[in-house]
Amino acid sequence: MTTVSAILIALLICGIAAALEGVFAGKNVKGVLGKFRAPKFSPPFWLWVIIGILYYLICFVVLFRILRYDDNFAIRYTAFGLILVVMTLNAVWNYFFFRRRNLRGSFRLAIVYTFAAIALFICLWQFDLIAAYALIPYFLYLVYAFYWGLGLLRLNSK
Repeated sequence: MTTVSAILIALLICGIAAALEGVFAGKNVKGVLGKFRAPKFSPPFWLWVIIGILYYLICFVVLFRILRYDDNFAIRYTAFGLILVVMTLNAVWNYFFFRRRNLRGSFRLAIVYTFAAIALFICLWQFDLIAAYALIPYFLYLVYAFYWGLGLLRLNSK
């Protein structure tokens, strides 16, 4: 695939995923987030926005690298499917968290999501180390997100 095509397709997929995430989250994300008792180590809303932008930047890099890869179609399509699963689960997480305000369900989904991200990393490690390395900052965030979600769950359990 050409570089321009890979860029356009990666941008399109990220745009669709971001739109889906927005639809699933609803209109009052900041308000919903503010209704929960948050752990002391919770970032301000503007930092959540930056985290989201960085997430999509990472997804773009991974998608671009997968789309530019020409060898071993089986592993390429597996990686492509996994990044789509990860991005879809991220959007669905927003539905559970923001629309349904289901902290337990969103926490469980985050665990499934993390395993999908690990599978993606393992797959990428086999054919594109740059794409695999691009996920490392996101894994550091996932460790934080796990503890944040656990803290949120504990503070808001009835």
